[in-house]
Amino acid sequence: MEVLGITQSVCPTCRRIVPARVEFEDNSVFLRKFCTDHGEDRPMIRRGVEEYLRAHRYVKPAQLPDSFAGDDAKPCPEGCGFCSRHEQHLCMPIIEITSRCNMTCPVCIADAGRDWDMSVEQFSQILDSLLAAERQVDVLNLSGGEPLIHGRLLDIVDEALSRSGIVRVSISTNGRRLLDDDGLLEALAERDVVISLQFDGLDDDVYQTLRGEPLADEKRRILDALQAADVTTSLTMTLAGGVNESQLDEVVNCLLQRDHVLSLMIQPLAFAGRGVGLTDTARRLSIPDVVRLLGDTANPAVRSEDFVPLPCSHPLCFSLAFYLKLDDGSSASIAGMLDAPNLLDAIANRTVFGLDEQEFERLREMVYDLWSGPVGSAPDGQAVMSTLSGIMREISCRTGCFDPRGAFGLAERRIKSIFIHAFQDADTFDLARVRRCCNAYPQPDGKLIPACVHNVLGRRTQETGDPR
Repeated sequence: MEVLGITQSVCPTCRRIVPARVEFEDNSVFLRKFCTDHGEDRPMIRRGVEEYLRAHRYVKPAQLPDSFAGDDAKPCPEGCGFCSRHEQHLCMPIIEITSRCNMTCPVCIADAGRDWDMSVEQFSQILDSLLAAERQVDVLNLSGGEPLIHGRLLDIVDEALSRSGIVRVSISTNGRRLLDDDGLLEALAERDVVISLQFDGLDDDVYQTLRGEPLADEKRRILDALQAADVTTSLTMTLAGGVNESQLDEVVNCLLQRDHVLSLMIQPLAFAGRGVGLTDTARRLSIPDVVRLLGDTANPAVRSEDFVPLPCSHPLCFSLAFYLKLDDGSSASIAGMLDAPNLLDAIANRTVFGLDEQEFERLREMVYDLWSGPVGSAPDGQAVMSTLSGIMREISCRTGCFDPRGAFGLAERRIKSIFIHAFQDADTFDLARVRRCCNAYPQPDGKLIPACVHNVLGRRTQETGDPR
């Protein structure tokens, strides 16, 4: 056993902040922690020591918020909100607009099902505080519970779209209401909302384990309905070891073969919320495990070397790869075209690159460099350059001036992405990761609560009656 560093974690029993030591042994990384009341714990948090160390080289300088709603006089994470000790701005806010749900999934990190809806007035107040801190939000995610059952969902979406600083709205959903309400699907399509569809594969046994009922046919019909309505779609897959690794081929094919599917978000199962009940059924997967599984899929366009950590977050939280959909229908890895520093600069402080004018100009320069770079000698080099130049020409000539919503809309069907987001639970919680979190839950009081603080520590207040 050797020591890699020290940090702070939580006791898995009482959730009190405790000292922790990062150790490695037999090519795995462990978090050794000690609670004075409940003793020592040593969970495995990641496989691959070299990969663990290499990931830390991808950290980029932070882009801080314009304002802080947290209290840095309090110890971390008690003063979260963010406070001035936070080391990154907010890339994607997640606003939970309801605690109600029409399912009872065994993996639900939110343990949804309580009777509470956010008012439009509360939502508007959150947007005021959010835009005061961030000025521009590339993607605002509405979550729950099940957001599609909120009685004033469209009013909430319209309130978000009325703000020029909100580039795009996405909704995380199980999709069931879309099969029952054609009018809702049409209304969301008119508003150009991204549907982030819960999608764990196409096998009933998988859904029985993770969602509590067989859903494979229903998921196919929801995907087809979204395709028929031409609604931009993102797939969100909870990946559990020993449960649905075999579904990755089908899910990746859905991403690359369906024009309306923009991205795939893979979330290794976190044993938090109701997911704690699956500790005897599923095996923990870390990001390197998922990258290896993706590299082993049957689709030759996806390789393990395509994936890099997202520099704006803590490098152990996110990994991602971008793929260009070529004019002939095939796909090419953007990581295979650009050297790592250029790619990392392009995504340094956001999850979607090219959504401000300065970044767009940098992308234009990168495309020009490709003409004489490695793409020129590649077998599909001409197809790549033809596709890229067409996208850049459309974006820059559309109105004569740069428009982030226009850039998103024109490029999204041609540049696809695979994200791996490793949420933390009580075993893997690391305060160093929290301080660089770029995903947060905005609250009505203006505070931005880092996602894993909310999921591991904040949701425990639900037991005392707080609706969130």
